[in-house]
Amino acid sequence: MPSHPIRLFLVLLSSLLMMTVHGQELTSSNLPIVIITTDLIPGTGSHYAIPDEPKISATMKILYVNDSTINYVSNQNDSAFLNFVGQIGIETRGSTSQGHNKKPYGFETRMEDNVTNRNVSLLGLPAENDWILNPMNDEPAFLRDALSYQLYEELGHYAPRTRYCEVIVNGDYRGLYFLTEKIKIDAHRVDIVKMDSTDNTYPAVTGGYIIKADKLTGGDVPAWTTPAYDYWEEVSYIYHNPKPEEITTAQENYIQLYYDSLAQACALDDQDPGSGFPAFLDIPTFVDYMILGEMSSNVDIYQKSTFFHKDRMGKLRAGPVWDFNLAYGYDFGSVGRSGHDVLQFANGDNTGSYFWLQLYEDDMFRCLLFDRWKQLTKEEGVLDINHVFAIMDSLSARISEAMPRERTRWGRYYDYNAHIATMKNWIQKRYEWLNHELGNITECGEITLPPLVISKINYHPPIMMGHTSDDLEFIGITNNGEDTLDISGVYFRELGITYQFPAGSFINPHEEIFLASDPQAFQQCYLHTAYGKFYRHLDNKSESLVLADAWGNIIDEVTYTDSLPWPTTADGLGDFLILIDLDSDNSLGENWMAADRFVGVSEHQLPTLLTVMPNPTTGKVRVMSDKPIRDITLSDISGRTVLTQRGGESDQTLDLSSLPAGIYFVRVVTHNQEIATAKVIKQ
Repeated sequence: MPSHPIRLFLVLLSSLLMMTVHGQELTSSNLPIVIITTDLIPGTGSHYAIPDEPKISATMKILYVNDSTINYVSNQNDSAFLNFVGQIGIETRGSTSQGHNKKPYGFETRMEDNVTNRNVSLLGLPAENDWILNPMNDEPAFLRDALSYQLYEELGHYAPRTRYCEVIVNGDYRGLYFLTEKIKIDAHRVDIVKMDSTDNTYPAVTGGYIIKADKLTGGDVPAWTTPAYDYWEEVSYIYHNPKPEEITTAQENYIQLYYDSLAQACALDDQDPGSGFPAFLDIPTFVDYMILGEMSSNVDIYQKSTFFHKDRMGKLRAGPVWDFNLAYGYDFGSVGRSGHDVLQFANGDNTGSYFWLQLYEDDMFRCLLFDRWKQLTKEEGVLDINHVFAIMDSLSARISEAMPRERTRWGRYYDYNAHIATMKNWIQKRYEWLNHELGNITECGEITLPPLVISKINYHPPIMMGHTSDDLEFIGITNNGEDTLDISGVYFRELGITYQFPAGSFINPHEEIFLASDPQAFQQCYLHTAYGKFYRHLDNKSESLVLADAWGNIIDEVTYTDSLPWPTTADGLGDFLILIDLDSDNSLGENWMAADRFVGVSEHQLPTLLTVMPNPTTGKVRVMSDKPIRDITLSDISGRTVLTQRGGESDQTLDLSSLPAGIYFVRVVTHNQEIATAKVIKQ
């Protein structure tokens, strides 16, 4: 028998029972165990080594049932103990970390053809196909990234989710890692529009984009560079999505002009809500990004691994956060860069583009940052120091069993507990210094917000008059005050739908205006003129609509759902949500009603009044109008015409007895060409 099958058998046998390398063995773990086996080199019993690029083929198994189950290597062939088994494409990744013996890995989950991407949930994370195994090199606490990502998520923003695990590659125990999500455009990651090469004209060219400021590796060419504040090095910007090889000239021109415009607005300290830097930047994300970056004293926060994203027709948003290995007082390079007594955007090193400092020097931005810091660090706030320490303790306890194996495998012989204590002591001093530093900032005081109320929501309309459900979505906003309001720069703050009122926008006292997904469809079906068009679409289940002024201060906020106490007939059954009383709490479902006509709108805005009864019906219905009817059309929920009838009088009868049960729409045209619609339910 040839020698290589014997060698292969021995390798498989040893990996089945136990992994022993450099005197370190792994038989079981309280953490998930990731076992990666690359393909064999033809004619040998050896596995391919994992290169920098391109990705090579491998199989991966993840041993994990739940947090209370110990995972045993010997169970790797028992599906009852596997969270995942399948094909992957894998490569090493990173820049500085590539120089370590313990490599970082990027991998994609694949279908059995070993080519097609396979979206899959790993360790309870939302299904996707792009993943990262982070070795936490140059990070003696093994929790700086996980801590920071969790805090940023608690601040209300997307951050890559993490899961600790122990990793074996080709029978070699590689130590403690965390599995995390690769930053990319996805509904469960960076939730913005994914562009393609055809999106070259307005408004498609406006987004979505992910851009980052970063060091150049592997032949990267910067999209553009800007001077850094008080530092010899330039800041390099790189396209992340679309990728540099995919982005078109029109898209490049748009995003670089956008950056140039915001940089100029910041340099001029232009606060105009319709044309200044608040019109370009989603201020709350920049405030929170700076707070976490400065709280941790992350030496790379503004210049390396610095991500931004922009949705279609949306503002530029800071984040997601990434890479906190040199933070919380630890820096393997020059001593003091992650000091407790420096501001990272103005310390003469890795300061990032000028606009970070210029934002801090703006009086309104600075007061918002100070107010937010006070809110977050108070007792039971997200950044309450005791809460931060509690997360650290939880993460440390989670990896306590694996740490001795990690330390033996890679010669990490420092006192881990002493390092955690030092880190906590540093955080204590950092908070004290920041409280003193930011304490010199004047508070914002009481901010006056316009009395705007989200008053109507059509989140799941049925198909009607040939228009799709998405086309018929709309949102009503009412001025619940006595004065005409300048609403320039008012926008929806959360990702999901996008709209920003342009400069020169006004709303009259007690006026209700409508934003529509498709203004023409809105006009045809609802007989009203939309004030503007929003982008993206409302979720059919639940979504938070956060209306904010240009600085991100929340004016009104509604999170609707498709279940009680929210009226359920608004969920695809022809009705839409109407706020019963403008002075009521519109965050409560019981304060909304559902109807299929614009209840609350003054009567002169309705061309004709239409009543259908009985409704629901088992057969005939009366269609009654306040004007003589010329034509009646009945259509089903797909928009198909199922019945037509000539009129004459204002009271007509329709016979639905031969039609199947379901939802139908009556459309009436009067003799003077006015149109009205109503919903009818056939039982």
